[in-house]
Amino acid sequence: MFYNSLRRRWGRISFSVFFVATIALMARAQSPPDVARQAPPIVRSIDVQYTGPATISRERILAQMRTKVGLPYSDTVAETDIRALYNTGQVQNVRIFGQPEGDGVKVIVAVQTRTMLNEIQIDGATRISPKKLRKNLGVKLNTPLREEDLEKGREKIMETYQAHGFNDVEVTFRVEAIDAIRGTSRAVYTVNEGIKGSVSTVRFEGNTHFSDRVLRKQMKTRQKTLFSFVDKSGRLDETQLQDDLQKVREFYQNHGYIDVAVRDVTKQRTSSGALQIVIAIDEGPQYHVGKLTFVGYKATTEQKLRAVVKMKEGSVYSAKAIKDDAKALADAYGSGGYVDLTIVPETSQAHDRLIDITYKIDEGQRSYVERISISGNTRTKDKVIRREVLIAPGDIFNTVRVETSKKRLENLGYFSKVDTFPVDTEVEGRKYLDIQVEEKRTGSLNFGAGFSTVDSLIGFIELTQGNFDITNWPSLTGGGQKFRIRLQG
Repeated sequence: MFYNSLRRRWGRISFSVFFVATIALMARAQSPPDVARQAPPIVRSIDVQYTGPATISRERILAQMRTKVGLPYSDTVAETDIRALYNTGQVQNVRIFGQPEGDGVKVIVAVQTRTMLNEIQIDGATRISPKKLRKNLGVKLNTPLREEDLEKGREKIMETYQAHGFNDVEVTFRVEAIDAIRGTSRAVYTVNEGIKGSVSTVRFEGNTHFSDRVLRKQMKTRQKTLFSFVDKSGRLDETQLQDDLQKVREFYQNHGYIDVAVRDVTKQRTSSGALQIVIAIDEGPQYHVGKLTFVGYKATTEQKLRAVVKMKEGSVYSAKAIKDDAKALADAYGSGGYVDLTIVPETSQAHDRLIDITYKIDEGQRSYVERISISGNTRTKDKVIRREVLIAPGDIFNTVRVETSKKRLENLGYFSKVDTFPVDTEVEGRKYLDIQVEEKRTGSLNFGAGFSTVDSLIGFIELTQGNFDITNWPSLTGGGQKFRIRLQG
């Protein structure tokens, strides 16, 4: 009996397992494969559709694209294609998208190209010839028309007139269609020359604490000198004048006059055409530092912090001095390895003409150098870079030495860009120093020829390499050595 009972129970179990397995296999057989479901569609055709004239050929457009017939379609690749088409400078607007076509996709390239600049016309130029203006314009004919290029041309015309004493000159431009079907255009510059006359005088009114001479030194807009053709003095640029007025305000504010205001700027022409600029100033009262407070420090004393800052209680208030003192405090902490330090200076007006300053300090934790990593140096050897770095693994992460190391690397002349970054690690208090460089050309080839009564015709050729390495064949670069050879005959 026991045997029969066991056999019946085993039979039921076997049937259940068989039933579940069969259902699972049937479900899997009826489901489409994951790979097939996720496979991207194949590009069957590419259609270039133009809005406006086709000033760039279909073949040129397809040559710029990585999307090709027969390859899988990808939105990421399409975005790359859009950027590539914009980078040609010949495309104003472009969209790339797919439409179902058979068992694949049809790619649509909807493009609006730029018109071609075929003519440049300059109206209103009588004192300086249009031919000379066009020569200095910097805008090329038979190239795609770009508004930013025309704007640079407008600025060139302004500079040319200002160099000849026409400080009131006004220049505008517009674009006219020549042939809408072919997509060609004309740029028309209109010049209002104004009256000729350089800036002869820059003077101030209302300034009782600083002389005109001191205030003029803060400005780039200057009175005309004998060397105006070199130093560009006597020219009036409205944008530069506004920058100069801001520099004057900052000068006053850095000497305690935080309420200073430029009330008015007048420009007057003399009978000879010379331009006089008068700047009216309201200086306001001078402010001093009231109470100086430090909060949040733990690793040092208030006495040491006060010794670092130069602007003390009772000193003339200066926004620039606050920035300088905050930097000095950061360097003092940074030399001790406090990489994550933050210092926030806050000001408040306590009493009449007194400003309280509070430095809020969050020291963070002292850090040590775990490792120094270097990247971007495809030619220069690591050891050439490392010998300029003033800290090593295991040292306190001295931010001042890191900054000095950065300047030493920049001064080598091998790199167009040098960046240094502290990078967190999994170990608290340990950081990587990441040095990233971008290399530049360090070699030069010079040649020339001359004539002397003694040697008749002479010539020379000279090759120099500032980052030479005789062992690195065939480039012979990257060792940080100097090489120079000159042949003359």
